[in-house]
Amino acid sequence: MKELLTLVVPLLDRHELTNRVLENLNEQNCEFKIIIADGSVEEFDKLRVKYGVFYENLDTEYFYNGHDFDIHRYMNKMHNAFQKIETPFCMIFDNDDLIDLNGIRRGLYFLSKNLDYSTYRNDVRTIKWGKNIEIKESLYQEPSIIQESPSDRIVNSVQAFNSFNYAIFRTEQIKPFFEIMNFFKNNDFQLFSKCLAYFSACMGKCERIFDESYYYFIPGSSILQTGGKIHKFSQWMGTPFWEKSACLMISIVSKTCLALHGKDVREDFAKAFVEEACKKAGRDFSDYKNMNRHIESSFAYDNSVELCLDKYNFDTKEYDCEKTEPRSNEEFVKFLST
Repeated sequence: MKELLTLVVPLLDRHELTNRVLENLNEQNCEFKIIIADGSVEEFDKLRVKYGVFYENLDTEYFYNGHDFDIHRYMNKMHNAFQKIETPFCMIFDNDDLIDLNGIRRGLYFLSKNLDYSTYRNDVRTIKWGKNIEIKESLYQEPSIIQESPSDRIVNSVQAFNSFNYAIFRTEQIKPFFEIMNFFKNNDFQLFSKCLAYFSACMGKCERIFDESYYYFIPGSSILQTGGKIHKFSQWMGTPFWEKSACLMISIVSKTCLALHGKDVREDFAKAFVEEACKKAGRDFSDYKNMNRHIESSFAYDNSVELCLDKYNFDTKEYDCEKTEPRSNEEFVKFLST
């Protein structure tokens, strides 16, 4: 499986936690390529990353992209990181969290054999790190997105939203996503977060299950969560971002679906998306007067979205991949404790 997956680890000014993460990967015999994408205030010590005593045998590549002082700079860093990937699959892995490589390998097997799926994600749980390691309940419970119609999948991804940050992606499907985010100089966290889900559903079915050890989230205060850089979905319509982001979101999703599937979903998606935003904001969708303006304005972005998409090939193929046995969360915690 060595040539199948690249792990992208975005540093967010929390260098002291990187040792634990990379040491854990080393203990699990991580064979995958690791790209460490640094957006800290200052460049990290490259030698420490590459030749550190705990992870000297890991296949790591470090690059410094300048400080992630806003969301756009983070989007630019992620775009540059994903342009370095040559493996067919990839995953974003925060530098302060933990993953069970056994679960990741099972995800690779799934995607290698199910070509109509764009992403795979299994159980994502909060883990309390300390002398006694504790795991909490699953963070996400929404089922897989398996509708045959791309329009139905997209609407489902709106109405049953779960974060896609912890999924395994097909590289040639997520590269254009960050190409688009970078091209439009996106500085709106919600546009990134929600569009990642809608875009993935447009690309294909999305496996979202929660029955095996996979990803462990360690809560903290990252640079993106401080300084007013992000806002909640319920607050979105009241921010200065909403007017442009609504139109851009409609363009990205509808143009992508039209390019890949020949299906015009602009009005169906716009209705589902804006209605959900109104619902979260506590507003009456029937009184919302700007829907038609959002749809009309969205066409202005279509050509630019198409130019980004045209750079990529979305064909999928099978890969030889060993199927490993599942592991429970309790078994992984036991492994961490030894």
